[in-house]
Amino acid sequence: MPFRLEKLLSLRQKEEEALKNELNKVRVEIRRMEEEIEEVKNSKRFTEEQLRTGVQTGAQVAFLMYLIHMYDEHLKKLNLKLSNLRKIEEETLRAYLEKRTERRSFEKLKERYLRAQLMEADRKERIIIDEVALQKYIRNLEGQVRE
Repeated sequence: MPFRLEKLLSLRQKEEEALKNELNKVRVEIRRMEEEIEEVKNSKRFTEEQLRTGVQTGAQVAFLMYLIHMYDEHLKKLNLKLSNLRKIEEETLRAYLEKRTERRSFEKLKERYLRAQLMEADRKERIIIDEVALQKYIRNLEGQVRE
């Protein structure tokens, strides 16, 4: 008799794998966002260094200050996106861990079921062996009585 919850186990495995893939995608996106933030910070530092040199005209200084302001605005947006991605990562991780726990529960049930099936088969085999041994013993007794 096959394990009656096999389809549920298979479904849980597929759901777990889908969440794992989604979690990996989110983590890749987080790394990409962190790299972009670092690039923007480096560009902002470079612009600030140019501003500190003091060899620019008034219009150039105003432009560099505008660039720095734009970098700050862009960094705020990127950090907000990163924060949202981290929330998505947490939610996805939580869902993944729940599915993994469910799958493991089904696997344990399946292991117990298979162990019980093996024990039952072993018990039936022992009964058959005992019956064969008993019949052989009875035949031997009957043979001794005739002699």
